[in-house]
Amino acid sequence: MKRMRRIESPKVAQLLFLLCWFAYFTSYIGRLNYSSAMTAMIQEAVLTKSRAGFISMVYFFAYGIGQFCNGMLGDRFHPGKMIFTGLAIAAGANLCMGFVSGFGAMSVVWGINGYAQAMIWPPVIRIFAEMVSREQKMKFCVNIVSSQVVGTLASYLLAAVVMWLIGWRAVFGAAAICLCVMAVIWILGFGKIEKCGKDPEEETADVDNDESTAANTVNAGQQAWRGSGILMVLFPVLIHGMLKDGVTTWVPTYITETFLTSPAFSILVTTVLPIVNLTGAYLAQYLYQKCKKQEAVAAVWLFLIAVLALTGIWIGKDTSMILTIVLFAMTTASMMGVNTIFVNFFPLRYETIGKVSTVSGFMNGMAYVGTAVSTFTIGVLVEQKGWNVTIGSWVVMTFLALVVCMLGRKKFS
Repeated sequence: MKRMRRIESPKVAQLLFLLCWFAYFTSYIGRLNYSSAMTAMIQEAVLTKSRAGFISMVYFFAYGIGQFCNGMLGDRFHPGKMIFTGLAIAAGANLCMGFVSGFGAMSVVWGINGYAQAMIWPPVIRIFAEMVSREQKMKFCVNIVSSQVVGTLASYLLAAVVMWLIGWRAVFGAAAICLCVMAVIWILGFGKIEKCGKDPEEETADVDNDESTAANTVNAGQQAWRGSGILMVLFPVLIHGMLKDGVTTWVPTYITETFLTSPAFSILVTTVLPIVNLTGAYLAQYLYQKCKKQEAVAAVWLFLIAVLALTGIWIGKDTSMILTIVLFAMTTASMMGVNTIFVNFFPLRYETIGKVSTVSGFMNGMAYVGTAVSTFTIGVLVEQKGWNVTIGSWVVMTFLALVVCMLGRKKFS
């Protein structure tokens, strides 16, 4: 595996970041549009609720599996070409989604979109790890989280406008155009930026200009990957995926049923969550530095915030809608922080052994397995046991994740 060219110019590195930012931002337009179109599809009897939910679950599973596979491929193949391929296939899948009608065909097409979308994130982290300086890669790994927030809001806004003007099928066509344009911009822009880099064979010093640090990074990475080290991370990563995306999916329903608001108002309120989530990424960076780059220790504090917030929701029940929204925002923001630590920062340990994309894809894949499972099981649990038991189970699972991080903190020191 050949390492990527190192960018020495801060301005060129910033252009590289912006290119990655817009690529990931655009991917959100082509993944969240289904959620926006789903209501209209159900109202027009194109899909039943159960079938609509099944298609969503297919996407999450395909995305999770894709993270595992494409994470490994991202360390072996050119990341720039992989991102282009992912954007192009996602564009084609979105275009097809606007024309197919059958439930089976929609499931297959949206599953393909999920797998294609998974070709973007792991190569992006590898690009940051190998092409920019240590200080820049840490900053970029945090700042790119904003692309998720802005992408989420842009997806909802674009879908709402297009659906109002034309219809739900055009929502997928609009996303296809955005993805296609971005694919072209990416392949042209990344090629030019890559030419500005320095060939790794020409470098005489270590990537980070610190051989002892690099050796420690290799040892830490190899130790974490083998034995029980990596296994200690899996449960917290699964739980954070469950809370970050799975729980968010059900927040509008909880608000509507608990405080008797309209569905439209509940959805509007939920849009606050991705905006607040951005603070979790910067809190994660602060804790990561304060905890001397020990991921598990930093994650303990973030899981503690989530435990306290969820306990507040559980005890408070229907006391105050505003307080409930604030506590949900604290929960999802802290889980965005956990995501930043384990999916963005943790893989950087593996730069010197060429496994950044593999580890990032593996972590992200496990998170989305948690999302896919929770999206389905939360609905079943609420239906059978009610919200009180469901939220109580969230408190227990989050506390267990906190305990696992405390037990595993020495594994990653």
